[in-house]
Amino acid sequence: MKNRIRVACALGISFLAAAAFAALMQHSETTIPVPTAGEKTPLEKLEYRARFVASIDSVTLQVKDAAADPVVADWVFIGSNTDGQAHRVEVAVRLLDEGGKQLAVFSTTRVLPPGAHGMELTLTTKVKADAWSAARKARIFADWRS
Repeated sequence: MKNRIRVACALGISFLAAAAFAALMQHSETTIPVPTAGEKTPLEKLEYRARFVASIDSVTLQVKDAAADPVVADWVFIGSNTDGQAHRVEVAVRLLDEGGKQLAVFSTTRVLPPGAHGMELTLTTKVKADAWSAARKARIFADWRS
């Protein structure tokens, strides 16, 4: 009877450990000035490195109408993946004012397929005009899941 309990406990712990490792996530982030509309802005540190590199390499901001309220913009990220398997990435953008106070936050989740190069990942944002004009920096997060 004691052996069965030990085996059951060992199996339970093994399943918990497997679930914990299966849910591993790699977090990366960078802070940049709010990009100039239409200009490609290179990004650093938004990557998942192991025996491969999955990364978000740049962003181009496409503002639809800066005079509108709310201001609608597309953040077009370019991603790559040298791995032979797909990687899911959640990209989040936090708009910050001069003092670092958060004005708005947006996110999207996409899959970078195996061998992806130059893949576009678009995040559409809608921000009140006063918050948009106060935004000075963007803190960008990439949370990678395999």
